[in-house]
Amino acid sequence: MHVAFAAMLPPFDFAGDLVTEPFVFEKEISSDESLTLSDVRALSTKRRTLCAFRGNAGTPEDAAARSQAADEYVPHLEALVSRIEEFDVTADRQKRFAFTWNSPLEGLGNTFKLNDIKQELGMAWMLRAAAKRQEAVVAVDERPRALVGPARHEQDDDRLIVIGGSVLDTPPPETNKTQTKEGTPKSPGPVLGESAPQIATTLRAAAGVYKHTAQNILPQLKDTLDGERPNELLASMAETMRLLCLAEAQAATVRRAEERATVNSLLIKLHLGACDLFSAADKVLNDHVSDFNRISRKLQACILLGISVHRARAYRCAAEDAFAADEIGEAICLSDAGIKHLEKCVVAASESVRWKAAIFEEMENLVSSRSVYQKENEVVYFQKVPEKPKFRLPEGKVIVSEIERKDDPGGQTLFTNDKTDDKTV
Repeated sequence: MHVAFAAMLPPFDFAGDLVTEPFVFEKEISSDESLTLSDVRALSTKRRTLCAFRGNAGTPEDAAARSQAADEYVPHLEALVSRIEEFDVTADRQKRFAFTWNSPLEGLGNTFKLNDIKQELGMAWMLRAAAKRQEAVVAVDERPRALVGPARHEQDDDRLIVIGGSVLDTPPPETNKTQTKEGTPKSPGPVLGESAPQIATTLRAAAGVYKHTAQNILPQLKDTLDGERPNELLASMAETMRLLCLAEAQAATVRRAEERATVNSLLIKLHLGACDLFSAADKVLNDHVSDFNRISRKLQACILLGISVHRARAYRCAAEDAFAADEIGEAICLSDAGIKHLEKCVVAASESVRWKAAIFEEMENLVSSRSVYQKENEVVYFQKVPEKPKFRLPEGKVIVSEIERKDDPGGQTLFTNDKTDDKTV
């Protein structure tokens, strides 16, 4: 079980828990088809390789290998699907295609048997996107973690000094993932260092695959779906996952900005940009709720956590600025606003041990700084704490977008009958 993103990016790595069973294509495609035996066998081999990965990869090597396996299987299958109309696909023949999949985006552990090879292609595309996304999840898991709690603060002349500064140099990897060096971010979670751009890029690439799947693959399947179907075959779910990937890419970007001691005024906008992307994912689910028989509780919890954590962090940044400006009552009020947002997602966090720990870290961080503000106010400033903050959160700033996928090369030469040295199936 990963504890990777912690409070920075509450991960929904369950999307990568897609599991399927082997399928031998050459046993189901009759001998009179104009398909080369080597291409059909190669397709079975590539699917068998993909099936060997049972759920989420736990190491960078496994994540990359699974993603590569999906990258090889999808265009090969797509080449077959492009020629399927040339065959006499009767209802009886269609039953010979039986692809078994689970649906982590449904979340109940059900399995589904698909008889439509185009639906198999849709599931393969969703697995391809999930595998790419998992590369980023594992990469974050490899990073050291920032220290949390009161030890992160130093006292100087009875006034709080938050340890900060630049982390332009990536901290060296250590066995102990707790970071204690000056320059770590002010909030809990992993220290991404120079790996942040690549993590964000991987998530943006995954978003691009989800976008292609949502716009070009899944819509044509809508009328072919049974009443009981995996959520992965619905375009609205692929669109939700696209937005979730972008939200996490934005979160990785703002995390690196925190590490570089970027001014709070910009951090606030970036956090709210992440919040906007999580909110957009939530809106897609709500607007298309009739598409689904069930929706994973973990997916819904992840989105709520993203909204709440990034809004709370925006308030935390605003409180730090108010404190620096000697507006101590305002700093306390802003801290309270952030704490209220975290309280909204306590139940959702219980869906996962790591999410529960993440919210505890965030809450501890905010409560700790609020306690310092309160002490300052009681001893020195004696300012009234307003009922509502006078500070109004600005509009969020989204600085990420999906990376459009490129066409897969080589598919045009597959399943052709002009190979003189091959036999047909």
